[in-house]
Amino acid sequence: MIDAKELQKFLIEARINTYAGGKGKVGATLAGSDQLEYKTGNWLYRDVYYTGRGIFMGLETVYFGDKPAWSMSYYGNFKKMSEKEIDRILRKALIKNSQRTRLWNHIEWESENYKYICAPDFRGSMDELAGSEKVFKGNEEVYSFYYAGGLIWKD
Repeated sequence: MIDAKELQKFLIEARINTYAGGKGKVGATLAGSDQLEYKTGNWLYRDVYYTGRGIFMGLETVYFGDKPAWSMSYYGNFKKMSEKEIDRILRKALIKNSQRTRLWNHIEWESENYKYICAPDFRGSMDELAGSEKVFKGNEEVYSFYYAGGLIWKD
């Protein structure tokens, strides 16, 4: 049986130790993609994504043993920023708000001239979640991100 609290704790740890922390890059399984991984005990986190033309899309999957337990798909647009600039701002926002972001919590966080907002579509759980995040530079929206996912396997 998958424990939702243990799954959430691992997911947050994995996100900090991959994209948000600038770590975890491995050889990509799918042609043209990038892949990040983090493993501890029976848990494995894998993030496979594609980047090009100022957009990116991907899939995060958490495995317990050899079974996929949880997954989330996402799409982002950073056409109004450089990849380096959005990475710098997002990594800060994700680390500072790691316990709550891209889950089911509303977050507003500011740094420098940037405002980060993560807004769920509903009060979800590890079973089912969806939402968006946006980054504003001054008053201009310069980044958008949409996510949806949930629990695949319980027993």
